[in-house]
Amino acid sequence: MNGDFCNIKQPGMNRTIHFLFAAATLLSFTHPLFAQQSGTIEYEVTAKTDPERMRGFQRSGDDAAEIPDVITFKQTFTFNNNVGKITTERPDFGGRRQQPGGDTTRNPRRPGMGPRGNNAQYVDLANKKYEQVFTTFGDDKKTYYTEEDYIFTANNKSSDKTKKIAGYTCKKATIQLKEDTYTVWYTTELPFSFSPVNGLLPDSNAVVLAAEGSKRAFTAKNVSLKAVTETDLTIPANAEKISQEQMREIRKQEMDKLRKRQP
Repeated sequence: MNGDFCNIKQPGMNRTIHFLFAAATLLSFTHPLFAQQSGTIEYEVTAKTDPERMRGFQRSGDDAAEIPDVITFKQTFTFNNNVGKITTERPDFGGRRQQPGGDTTRNPRRPGMGPRGNNAQYVDLANKKYEQVFTTFGDDKKTYYTEEDYIFTANNKSSDKTKKIAGYTCKKATIQLKEDTYTVWYTTELPFSFSPVNGLLPDSNAVVLAAEGSKRAFTAKNVSLKAVTETDLTIPANAEKISQEQMREIRKQEMDKLRKRQP
């Protein structure tokens, strides 16, 4: 009898099981807790320049490149398991970099900020912190880092307007940051919080996909949720933690050294 009971078909129970399975599958695609925890956000950045100031950083002897009033470049945020890194492809203004193998190529660096690779920016998504890393120049290199908490702007002017950016529904907010006013579009459909500029976060669960001020603008061109192969998404193990004031002083000292070396 027990064997017969186990073999009895139970269509109602089967339907319930199928329903629960389908619901779990749907939830895995829609609920942030089940969303992909790794991927990239690619931003297009436009910024106004100061051509006269930038010419002061061009090395003598280089072919003087024409410096535009507005520059455009790409910034990528790569994230995985509650950590992330911001990488920036900067335009060229006449600097050169020696590549492995002896090839000399244009150095896509920000004028006045030193060779690429000395500055790096990481994000602690779990604890909502930005981490700035700086490595000194010369043979006796040292690496430092400083932390900055997320700045959420509770007194922003929100709007009922929405629009799609990179496939995500975004809400609109207007935020005053220092001396500038930004129009911000953010989504709450991703399982973390992030902005390419600290201080432009209108919500603790917001990811800013577009922000436009009077001097610079960020627009997400692609959001890709995928497995990430990069492993250097956390600050170097040998980095020494210092205050933000100490970081500013070290950077200033290193830039002064670079300027003195230039002819």
